[in-house]
Order: sequence, then C-alpha cells, then structure tokens
Amino acid sequence: MDLVNSPSRNSMLLRSVINILFGATLLLLPGLSLLVVSVAFAVNLLILGIFMIFEPTIDTKNKHSILTVILGLLAVGAGVYMLSRPLAGVIVLSLLLACWAFMYGVIDLMLGLKQTGSNKPGSWVFLLAGLLSIIFAVYIAFNPLEGSLTLIWVVGLYSIAIGLVLGFETLVRNPAKNSKGVK
Repeated sequence: MDLVNSPSRNSMLLRSVINILFGATLLLLPGLSLLVVSVAFAVNLLILGIFMIFEPTIDTKNKHSILTVILGLLAVGAGVYMLSRPLAGVIVLSLLLACWAFMYGVIDLMLGLKQTGSNKPGSWVFLLAGLLSIIFAVYIAFNPLEGSLTLIWVVGLYSIAIGLVLGFETLVRNPAKNSKGVK
C-alpha cells in the first residue's frame, strides 16, 4: 500500500523525463505529431471496420447484421481514404472535437441557466464554461488545421510543465538518500 501513496524516486524521474521529451517532441515536430494522430485514427477505423464486417459471422443472432457490414465497409473506406490523405484525417478529428466541445458547451449553458433560475450558487461557473466551450468549438470548426495545431502546442507545453514540476519535486524537494541505505 505504501507504493500507491509514494512512488519511487526513479519512477518519478522517469515520468518527468518522458513528459518533457514528449512535450518537446510535440513542440518541435507539430506537423509530424498531427500526422501520427491522423494515421492512428485511420488505422483505428480500418481495424474497427474489419471487425464490423466479420462480426455477423460471430454473432449469428444479430438482427442488424447487414447494417453492421455496411457500416464496417464505410469505416474501412474512410480508413483507407484517411491513410491516403492524412490531412483529411486531421480535419475530421478537429471537426469531431468541435462537435464534442459545442455539445458540452450547450449542456453547460443549459445547466448554468437552470441553476441561475433556482438561485443556486456557482451557476456562473457553468455559464462561463459553456460559453468558453462554444467559442472554442466555433474556432476549431472554422479553423480545423490551426485549431488542431494549437491543441498540439497546448498539450506539448502542458506535458513539459508537468515534467518540470515532477522533476523539481523529485530532485529538489525529495533528494536521494545517502548511499549507506538510510531510509
């Protein structure tokens, strides 16, 4: 149980270094990072599509087997298309992210308005979060490439910051014990 409460110094240093290297890679190679994400998404569609095509042979009680096969063929087609045009994959992922952010923004706004009507404290947090989510969604929807590139930079900076904080905590605030085995 002690391991859960306090990870080893070496694991913390490794985590710090990996975060810093990952963040630096994202910042130094943002285009390649977007390409990797796009290819991973395309491969995911291919694998999912292949499983969907063959799923009715495994689940013989599936009442919608024809629809499953059609959707599997569409997924394979989309995966092949995105592998041949990775930039399209980046745009599709950006638009999916925009839809997700818009949906949650509307939900937060509705929740904030509902709480405002019932005089609950803190409703402004949901209103602000909803508004920010909708603004973010609109920006990403109208600028999918720039928006996805911005996200790569933000994740890179975040990863470096986390790595530095973990490294600082481990090296400065939790220095190594002396070599005589004092615990």
